[in-house]
Amino acid sequence: MKIYIAILSFLFFTPLFAQKTWKLKKDKNDIQIYTKSIDSSKIKAYKVEMTIESSVDTVKDIIIDGDQLHVWNYKAIDSKLLKKTSESEYLIWMALDLPWPLRNRDVVISLSLKRISKDTLRIDIMAASDAYEIQEDYLRITYFEGYWLLEQTDNFVKITHQMHGDPSGNLPSWFVNSTIARAPYHNFIALRERAQ
Repeated sequence: MKIYIAILSFLFFTPLFAQKTWKLKKDKNDIQIYTKSIDSSKIKAYKVEMTIESSVDTVKDIIIDGDQLHVWNYKAIDSKLLKKTSESEYLIWMALDLPWPLRNRDVVISLSLKRISKDTLRIDIMAASDAYEIQEDYLRITYFEGYWLLEQTDNFVKITHQMHGDPSGNLPSWFVNSTIARAPYHNFIALRERAQ
């Protein structure tokens, strides 16, 4: 059953959730995962925080590498960079594996990089479902939004990832919410291994 949460593994969340309070869902291996309810959705948002010994550029390069994204994202089976419009705009496709009889999902991800300061970089993430042709083997996830925030202090980077999305199909919201910490926890463990 834990495979189901794979559909949220790369669905990223924005600061549109100011009306609710974040609640700590999981605190393990120096990774903190928070969730909060959203008035407009039955599915909760999540926020993940971790500090590692690395650099903003190293972490950024891993996140925007569309051809390798599936290697470290939970239950992802394929990914590719579709387009690099500029040094700050990327379009990525990724496929996610779900167990039979559920259809596998895919996502088209728009990444927008914004340098907030010398030591801080934000990567906004939005669905771009119409930017790539429908793949017959997958059910396209059409709504997700969020961001990565990378903050350098000396030799360490604080990584914050916030996300909200709808996995599409008939997955019950209670199940998605009950397993919401699994994919981001896996992803942060894998990201740390690649970035340190």
